[in-house]
Amino acid sequence: MKRFLFVIVAVTGLAGIGACNKPEAEDCRKAIVNMEKLLGTTSVNNTPGDIEGEVRRCKGGSRRDAVACAIAATTVEQLKACGFMSSKPAK
Repeated sequence: MKRFLFVIVAVTGLAGIGACNKPEAEDCRKAIVNMEKLLGTTSVNNTPGDIEGEVRRCKGGSRRDAVACAIAATTVEQLKACGFMSSKPAK
């Protein structure tokens, strides 16, 4: 029984380590709004609910440092250097 509990605690701890570099939803929103402003696409998402899908994607697939960099970016070049913008390969 002790061995089983140890395994559960170890697995739970490792899962928590992987999640500690994930950004908060509010930080993702700030980064996305700043990205839209820099790219000139703010009129595309005109209601707060429109970016929630992007916020979920940001939370799951971005790092805190990239999100913080995207929030602080003042030019498109700085934003690109953050590694925050999606780089999907063309089909």
